[in-house]
Amino acid sequence: MKQRHIIISALLLMGAGAFAQQPDAAASQQNTDAAQQSVTIDQLKKLVTPSGFLQTGYTYTDEPKSTFLLRRARLVLQGDLYKGDAGKVDYKLQLELTGTPKILDLFVRYRPIDEFGLRLGQYKSPLSIENSEYNPAKLEFVEYSLVVKRLARMSNSDLSGYNQNGRDLGLEFLGSAFKKDGYSLLNYELAIFNGHTLNANDNNESKDIVGRLIVNLTKELSVAGYYQWGEGTYPLYVDSTHTFVKTNDLYDPLQRYGGGIAYKAQKAFARAEYIAGETNGTKSGGFYVAGGYEVVKNLALVARYDYFCDNNDDKDYNTEQDITVGLNYTPVKPINLKLNYIRQSYTKEGKDDVNGLYFMVTVKY
Repeated sequence: MKQRHIIISALLLMGAGAFAQQPDAAASQQNTDAAQQSVTIDQLKKLVTPSGFLQTGYTYTDEPKSTFLLRRARLVLQGDLYKGDAGKVDYKLQLELTGTPKILDLFVRYRPIDEFGLRLGQYKSPLSIENSEYNPAKLEFVEYSLVVKRLARMSNSDLSGYNQNGRDLGLEFLGSAFKKDGYSLLNYELAIFNGHTLNANDNNESKDIVGRLIVNLTKELSVAGYYQWGEGTYPLYVDSTHTFVKTNDLYDPLQRYGGGIAYKAQKAFARAEYIAGETNGTKSGGFYVAGGYEVVKNLALVARYDYFCDNNDDKDYNTEQDITVGLNYTPVKPINLKLNYIRQSYTKEGKDDVNGLYFMVTVKY
């Protein structure tokens, strides 16, 4: 009997031990699941990183014009598809949601080494510094410079007749070399583009060639040179009416060339660019000089001078000069307020100067 009691007691103790171990096993399983879930979320963050910005504001000019407006609503999805010994593969998708929604950027980029990489898809053209290096949320002014809006396909007033938001569809070779103190002394880009419209197939067999070379003299100071050659359907300047008229030819010639210098420090910036070109036989060109300084914390004073001539052989009818002064204020990191005064002067007889106030709010997310 005594032996039976000992056996029963042992079995009860074993059962109690098993029950006592069950919570520990359950807790261990929960910790494993949580760790796996954490790894999955981290992987997802690397694969898809959402961001974007909204821009709205108010414009008043003495033309007269007075309107509130929604300028931009951008959504960006980007991430790394691969990052390892064989290099890096990343992608970017950017949508513009104002007006008729459209794709602005959609590309895949492969960088096996810093000195060489490939990018395929739709993205910013390397023509100019301002166009490719300064998106609307980063630009210090409400409006882009005249020369960029006229020659880099950044606006409806571009001489090519195309507004492509400064972008094109094609293949690019890119790289950086000679690293020094956290930056590269040399950056290059060479792109082959359709030279047509956004989100569309090419309409001829010719392709645009765009190249740019940037030399970083210091971490803050850079100089750049760029060139573009292409063929497409471009407007022809008519001397009798002093206007551009669209043609039906698919192989009108186009050239763009220029250079610039940019300085960017913690509290100050200075930038200047000259861009010229020939559009279907019409020579055009211009430049801008811009600068700014943070006078007090989060508040900067900015100024810019613009000059552009649509036709160098008919300057009395086609020259514009703009003077911009403004304030940049960032009350909190995601929000920026810009107030610009712009005076636009024209050489065309009978066309009055225009004075305008431009206010814009940018919210990043």
